Amino acid sequence: MDELTNKKSGLLFGSYCADALSLGVHWIYDVNELAQKHGRITHYKAPGADSYHPQKQAGDQGHVGDQSLCLLQFLTREKKWDASSFMDDWLGMWADYNDYIDGATKSTLENVKNQSDKTQGGSDSVEIAGPARIAPLIVYLTNSSEEEVVRASVEQTVLTHRSQEAEESATFLAKAGYRLMHGASLLDTLNETAPEWALKKANSVLSQNTMDAIGQLGPACSISSALPSVLYLALKYGDNTETAFIENAMAGGDNCARGLALGILLGAANGISSIPERWVNELNAHDLLREFSQI
Repeated sequence: MDELTNKKSGLLFGSYCADALSLGVHWIYDVNELAQKHGRITHYKAPGADSYHPQKQAGDQGHVGDQSLCLLQFLTREKKWDASSFMDDWLGMWADYNDYIDGATKSTLENVKNQSDKTQGGSDSVEIAGPARIAPLIVYLTNSSEEEVVRASVEQTVLTHRSQEAEESATFLAKAGYRLMHGASLLDTLNETAPEWALKKANSVLSQNTMDAIGQLGPACSISSALPSVLYLALKYGDNTETAFIENAMAGGDNCARGLALGILLGAANGISSIPERWVNELNAHDLLREFSQI
């Protein structure tokens, strides 16, 4: 496997593997309870009947990961990016969806009822879920320019998360993922592309252990806490993808959305060869991703 293929596949599988690893303990905010009840998360786990995802199985994606898979399937079928056409697919996934439906989705679904242009109904959400879904776009546009990747990533994001914070995060993840996939170094890329405010927050807790650092930064969905937490994990465990994904899961809160973003960065930086083979092979979307990554 050549290096570009390794990194391209790493970016794609990294995003989905980190999401799936966190799914079994998603939105548990008490890290002591999480550790006592589940132990160290090193394998995929089913979330369970008392979770936010009672219908999900081990190796599935969370509700944001499902939206990212919707994007991947659209690109696989259409062989092009078009925001308006993709929005039809996104809108179509909810009628019989049997998992958690988040606030940004509910707001967008309500907003588009009054919009002739369905691409203009995005919520004002400042959560990281919107920009975290872009792994398929970055990979699909591997041979395009960085500017084109950024444009498409922002277009995807604002379909449902129409906020300055979401646009800023999408721009960062698109630039960083693209550069890392093409061989740039992790530290240089983060320093050059991450929002200064988020990088400053991440660096301020870099000496702390994960539970304390993310507890201080905030484990919730908002970009104001989630993006610095993603950067902390990337900086702290940058050369160890496996440990980074496990630490993200163990930090609780919205570890799934953080995982989607973290996987873009470290998957692209370190390649699919850095992701445990069991995680790659036991991902329920494995066949879809493997076919797509050959684009």
